[in-house]
Amino acid sequence: MTKNVSQYGEWVLRGLMVLLFTLAGSMKLTAHPFEIHAFAHFGYDEWFMYAIGAIELAGGFALLQRRLMIGAVALLSAVLVGAIASHQMAGDPIVAAVPAMFALALMAGLAVIHWPPHSAKLVD
Repeated sequence: MTKNVSQYGEWVLRGLMVLLFTLAGSMKLTAHPFEIHAFAHFGYDEWFMYAIGAIELAGGFALLQRRLMIGAVALLSAVLVGAIASHQMAGDPIVAAVPAMFALALMAGLAVIHWPPHSAKLVD
């Protein structure tokens, strides 16, 4: 029973992160006005918005594949750290970075669940 509950919880967490990053990446790749304004506010060029959007979209889909999980978690975590730093460097109040901080904590949870990478049951 516990294994089923933990597997269900992992899939819910993974699903939330896939949804978050595919949505965020899509918003950047479609040049949503919110994203254009945010990247301008941070002082980044428009091409950087598209690059981050592509990384988020690809990383979100990579979370669906177990063999790519740790790499995707590492890459997306780096994006989230960058988002937090961008808010701080722009002089935004700390509350502006809370969503990225929360997502980073969830990514850490995925990393813990899937560490060590490619672990396999050696003995049945």
